Amino acid sequence: MVAVPLPELPLPLPKIPLLMSGEGDYRLLPWKKAFNRLCDQIEREYPYTEWKNINWDDLRAKYSERIAQAKEKKNRDDYYLALREFMYSIPDANVRIETNESVRASAIGGGYGFAMTRTDEGEYIVFYVHADSSADKAGMKIGAKLLLWNNIPIEQAIMETPVLWADTPPATNEGKLREQCKLIGRAPIDTEIEVSFLNPSQTEPVVAKLKAQKDDYATLLIPVWDKVSVGPMDSPLQKKKLDEAYGYVRILFFSPSINTPFPAQAFQKIVSDFVRDGVPGVIIDLRGNTGGDPELIPRFAGYFVEEETFLHDLAFYSKKEKGFKISPGDRIVVKPFPIRYRGKVVILIDYGTAGCAEGFISVLSKQKNVQIMGMCNTRGAMGVPGGDVRMPDGITVSYPVARSLDKDGNVQIEANAKGEGGIAPTIKIPINADNLQKIFVDKKDIVLEQAVEYLKNNK
Repeated sequence: MVAVPLPELPLPLPKIPLLMSGEGDYRLLPWKKAFNRLCDQIEREYPYTEWKNINWDDLRAKYSERIAQAKEKKNRDDYYLALREFMYSIPDANVRIETNESVRASAIGGGYGFAMTRTDEGEYIVFYVHADSSADKAGMKIGAKLLLWNNIPIEQAIMETPVLWADTPPATNEGKLREQCKLIGRAPIDTEIEVSFLNPSQTEPVVAKLKAQKDDYATLLIPVWDKVSVGPMDSPLQKKKLDEAYGYVRILFFSPSINTPFPAQAFQKIVSDFVRDGVPGVIIDLRGNTGGDPELIPRFAGYFVEEETFLHDLAFYSKKEKGFKISPGDRIVVKPFPIRYRGKVVILIDYGTAGCAEGFISVLSKQKNVQIMGMCNTRGAMGVPGGDVRMPDGITVSYPVARSLDKDGNVQIEANAKGEGGIAPTIKIPINADNLQKIFVDKKDIVLEQAVEYLKNNK
């Protein structure tokens, strides 16, 4: 087992198997030949081809032509965009390509000055206005309802917005919608659009022309994703006592760090303190947790299960058998520990919750004393990272190499071809104008507040 770094992932990484030797490094090959090698490798080893109904022949044909055109023009940016579009044709949040900042800035370096999202009622509500921006000068206010975008209904404009510059390809329909809401407000600098919006307490819509301005990506916000920014020195665990002595622990990632080399022991100390102090309820905050080492899941979850609980088998591509095979050494079963917390537990989730964090939730969700609370589903990204491919021009692309299977051998949690997946909250906090106001204007953590309220009312 080795640790293989992925691009653009700021967290400590899980241990993953080195599946090949001498493959995956195509830096010295011509662009088109390197792309064909990449297609061969990813078609062979990608674990969710049938689950997501991916047609590799169609993708190869489409993007081989794009690569050839870029080569003919000797255009490195076009080559990068073709690779990025190919990878983003795979609806999997564990797929990655290193960002070319110059190309990104050319495409979405300008912002119109606002961030918005879709509410549960189907309205598109502004929750952030950047000071002195084009939207600010046009009189747009927080809580404004967007109506038209370049004279077409805002819903239609959202659905036509590409997600090429999302952090990763969204796997679920819900995730795609959140990314589209985020990215519709971005464009090349100096792009102009006409927008119609209705401010709170106003009866007549405002029609304004907005110009995209350089703003250091200030509006790239998703209200249901509490992004975690950590470094190698940061502990994966944060603990505190809340009102009425409820216990709270935030798990930022499931991996060791320099200052916390043994996270399982650190977590044991936290839970032991909760048990010793007799806290009446515990909140486990997994918002923004994108995963880590799956071997830590049973060492965290064992304090909350009453009986042996199956987590998953992992199926990897086998060169010998030329197909996917379950790896016996990677089966994970969670066993109860002698020290167990038996009080009420609330797990907080958001769109950023993914990977091992989803696995941890799936185990605890089977317990009668556990509730899952959030404003949306988790990301639906349960594959195991590990397929790094080095391409010409110093570009690295990555894809998952194993699928997570339940005890019956079925794919679990990972989003399917219909965009259905992830873990849904058992207690959903509405996404509406009032709650967006509380989060972004009043600066309240309404999900945490609701978790405390639930514990108070369910002693």
